[in-house]
Amino acid sequence: MKWCFLFLSLLLVLACSSPKIFIVRHAEKGTDPPDNPHLTAAGQQRAKDLESYLKGKKIRRIYSTETNRTKETAAPLSESTGKPVVIYKNDTVKAMLLRIIESGENTLIVGHSNTILPMLDALPIKHSITAIADNDYDNIFIVGIKKKSLAGYSFKLRETTYGEKSPASVDTSKAMMK
Repeated sequence: MKWCFLFLSLLLVLACSSPKIFIVRHAEKGTDPPDNPHLTAAGQQRAKDLESYLKGKKIRRIYSTETNRTKETAAPLSESTGKPVVIYKNDTVKAMLLRIIESGENTLIVGHSNTILPMLDALPIKHSITAIADNDYDNIFIVGIKKKSLAGYSFKLRETTYGEKSPASVDTSKAMMK
């Protein structure tokens, strides 16, 4: 009887666990080639830091745009989990998000400074970050998904950082006044 109770308790915990979407901007990019740069050494380290951060999070899907910098950011996690990097296009984000939500699987999405916030805006959640500076690479947005019975889904956002701190962005309007 004791084992039965423990087994049922474990099933209940697993059933109540909420899948998560981890959304990040690509890591630090270089300048070569100009139209599709690769990661810098710092970016390669950040990609490894991302893999370490997500280790044990049971990531089942990894999405990236077609650019070198996003694919290279996703590569260490892809290699360690054996999960392929699936390429998405920015004009298919809403359909992709719906598939991810319905899958119930933990997922990583690697995007760009100008695509992450619109991606979050496509979900019924509020975020505190309103712009991502050119030198800001350490944010990670964690969207918890909870299935409601007949009412659909509810979402909870956690904004945090990972890896080395990005350089602080400078408010140029204040800098010009000084």
